[in-house]
Amino acid sequence: MVLPDFLSLSVSYTFSNKTTMDTETILKGASRSDTELMEAVGRRESAAIQEIYKRYESILRPVIQSVLHDDGEIDDTLNDVFLQLWDYADRFDAAKGLHGFLVTMARRRALDRLRRRFAYRRATDRFESELRTAENVRAYDFRPPNSDLTELLHGVIGNLPVPQQEVVHLTFFEGLSQRQIAARKSIALGTVKTRLQLARKKLFDQLAPIQEMI
Repeated sequence: MVLPDFLSLSVSYTFSNKTTMDTETILKGASRSDTELMEAVGRRESAAIQEIYKRYESILRPVIQSVLHDDGEIDDTLNDVFLQLWDYADRFDAAKGLHGFLVTMARRRALDRLRRRFAYRRATDRFESELRTAENVRAYDFRPPNSDLTELLHGVIGNLPVPQQEVVHLTFFEGLSQRQIAARKSIALGTVKTRLQLARKKLFDQLAPIQEMI
């Protein structure tokens, strides 16, 4: 994705935090129509998308909230919307107007996040179920060929990078929520989610053959 020159993937940033535009630039942007601003976005003018954000942020926020019902994800979803607007400005149809274009985009991005949230919950529920099954198997002294199931599970978890091991342990063995983990480790909630997603994928890949033995 092509990004605005003021945005870096390595830094958590929201469009509303941009404050370095001078007064002349702000006034110029405020006097332009939506169509003129979108033409400027097509020319890669950062100030133009800043002005669009100012105009539509208060309209798009409740649209996103009505889908996600989670204040913590609204700003991230707004960023998704305006990054997409920046990268696909050529798809804008002036005859249809910017309001409907952005509202549709906001709803779609919110639904995308909602689907990912449900998929993630299903995945973590499945992993918790596998862990419980493993403990039950151990209680009946069942040992699959070549190694103890519990040792295998802990060995697989032990192969994860240390940051991922930590969030897996805190989630599945201490029962902490993602927000509680973020607070305990003093890291961003998004970082916790990313580490769990990466750990879950690696664990599922390695636990699949074990599940067939159960």
